[in-house]
Amino acid sequence: MKKERIGNRFARQVLAAGLVLSLAGAGLGTNALIEAAGGRQPAHIIFVHGQKQIQVNGKVQPLTAPLPVVKGVTMIPIRTIAAAVGAKVYNDDKGTHIDTYANQVTLNAGMRGARRNDSYILLPAAPVRIDGTMHLPLSAVKQLWNGGYTYNTQLKQVHITIQPDPNAAPVAAFQAPTAVKLGEPVAYEDLSYDPDGSIAKTEWSGRKSAYFEPGVYTVTQTVIDNEGLRSVTESQEIVVTDEVMYTPFEYYMRYGNPGDKFAVDTKLMNSYNEAATVESRGGRTLYMSNAPERFFGEGLLYADELDGAGRLFLHHRNGSSERLKAVVVVTNEQSESVKLTIGKRGLAGPSVNALQFGSAAVLRYLSGAAPRELEIAPGASVTLLPELEKIIMNPNEGFSGMLDVDSDGPLTYTTMAVKENTDPLSAVFNLPQLEKVGNRGTFADTDLMIEVNEPLGITERKLRLGSRGTTIPGVDALTGEATVDGGEYGAVTTVQLTNVAYGTRILLNPRAGNFQGAVAVNGKAVGTPSAGHANPGDGVLLYHQQKPEGENADHTAPPEVTITFASPGASALPVLLVFLPGNEFE
Repeated sequence: MKKERIGNRFARQVLAAGLVLSLAGAGLGTNALIEAAGGRQPAHIIFVHGQKQIQVNGKVQPLTAPLPVVKGVTMIPIRTIAAAVGAKVYNDDKGTHIDTYANQVTLNAGMRGARRNDSYILLPAAPVRIDGTMHLPLSAVKQLWNGGYTYNTQLKQVHITIQPDPNAAPVAAFQAPTAVKLGEPVAYEDLSYDPDGSIAKTEWSGRKSAYFEPGVYTVTQTVIDNEGLRSVTESQEIVVTDEVMYTPFEYYMRYGNPGDKFAVDTKLMNSYNEAATVESRGGRTLYMSNAPERFFGEGLLYADELDGAGRLFLHHRNGSSERLKAVVVVTNEQSESVKLTIGKRGLAGPSVNALQFGSAAVLRYLSGAAPRELEIAPGASVTLLPELEKIIMNPNEGFSGMLDVDSDGPLTYTTMAVKENTDPLSAVFNLPQLEKVGNRGTFADTDLMIEVNEPLGITERKLRLGSRGTTIPGVDALTGEATVDGGEYGAVTTVQLTNVAYGTRILLNPRAGNFQGAVAVNGKAVGTPSAGHANPGDGVLLYHQQKPEGENADHTAPPEVTITFASPGASALPVLLVFLPGNEFE
C-alpha cells in the first residue's frame, strides 16, 4: 500500500436566503424578491406613477393602465392587496370583503366608512369602482392592514409594505367510536385543521386500529402547523367491552398492514412443510468489517481490495471512554484513475440499541438511494462517505452500514476507528491493527437467488432464511485465515415467488430470538416489524396477495411476488417466511 496520497477536499456552499430588492433607473428596473427561508414574510407592493406595471411580492405584473389618481388620491385595486397578503375577496349584501383569518375588511363603494374586524374605520376617501374593479385609497393600507408605504420623489415610486398576520394555532379534532368490541376495527376521522396554514405533523397517543384487552382507553391528538406551533391536545375515551369480534391473529389477517406484529403459535409456524425451491448463487464480493465489533481506541479494523461489483457491511460499537468514529478510506494504488460508483446504501447510528441501528441500516439500504460517483486519481485516497464521518459515537454507542460499490479498477478499502477530530486521510497508513474479536473477511458469491414455483396459498408452507452462513466461505485479508459469514451479514437473498394465489398472506416469524430488520416486497421496503422488535411468538405481516377489482378480475393471473432479505446486525437468525391461505379471512 502506497504512503503517498492526494486528499480530496470537500467544499460546501451555503446560500442564505434573504429579502433583496434592487431598483435601477427611474422605473422598476431589475427588482428581485427573495424570501428568507422559513417564517412569515411581509407583503410588498411596488409601483411607479404613470407606468403600466406593478410588482407584487417580487413578481412584475402588467396593468391595462397606470394606477388611477382620483381627486389627487392614488387608488389601489383591492385584488392587488388581496393577492399580496393571501386574502379572500367576495361580495355579499354587506359589501366587498377582503379576508384573512386574522384580518377581515369590509368596504362599500362610495362610502368612507369601513370595518376592520369589529372596529369601524373612517377612510380618508371613499373606495370607488373603476372599470368594474373596486379600488381604495393608498393611505387606507395603514388603517385596514398592519401596513405602510414610502414614496421616492425622484423615482415617483411607491413601496407598500404590509406585515403578516400573527400565526394562528392549529386545531386538533377527531372522531372515533365511544365503544367497541375486542378486535373490532376502530375508524378514526381526522378533523384537525389550521386556519391560516397547513398541518405539518400529527401526534397521537393511545390510538390503536383495534384493542384486544377490555377497559377504557384514552386517545389524544396534538397537531403541529407548518410554522411549528402546537395545538391544544384533544382527547376522547373509548370503552372496549369483553365481547370478542376477532382475535389478534384473525384481525391482522383481515385488516393488517405490512409491518404489523401480532401473536402466533410458534410451534405451528415451524410445523409447516418447506416450500420447494430452485437456488443459485452469485452477486457481489462482500467486504465485512465486524471484528473487533467493539473497539477500545484508534486503530485499523479491516482492509482489503475490491474490483468491480462489491458490497461493504460495517457493524461496530465504541467500547472506549472517548468519542470515536469509524471511517472508510478508499485508496487507488493503480497508475490510472479509477471511477467508483456508490449505489444502494444504508447507514444508521449512533445508538446504544444495536437492534435498532442494525435494522435501520438494512431498511435504508433496501429503500434505495441515488448513485454517487467518485473519480479517484492514481495514488489518491478519499473518504468513502462524508455522512459516515458524521456518525460520532459516544461510549457504548454503535452504528451499522451496508453499501454497494462498483469500480472500473481495483481499489483498497480501509476501515478504521479514529478520534472525533482525527483526519482519517492523515491517519490511514499509520494506525495499529486492532485485535480481532469476532468475524470479518472478504467473501465471494454471497448473494442467493431462490425461486419458488409451486403454488403458494393453497396450503400452509414455510421458507427458512438466514441459516446458510456456514456455506459462505471467505478469507480474512489481514491474517490470511479462512472464515465463514455465519450470520449471512451483508449477503442479500432474493426470493422469487412465481405462483402466489389470491388471498395468500405472507408472514415473517423469527425462530431464534429477538429480531428487528426489514425486507423489500416487490421493491417496497417494510420494517419487520414497523416498530420495536419481534420474537418467536410473533408474526409480522409482509404481504397480502389481493385480488383486483373489475369485470376481468376472475380471469387475471396473480402477479409474481419478489421478496428481498438481508440479515440485520445484532438480530437473531434464522427467520421463516410463512405462506398462509387466506380464504377464511376474505
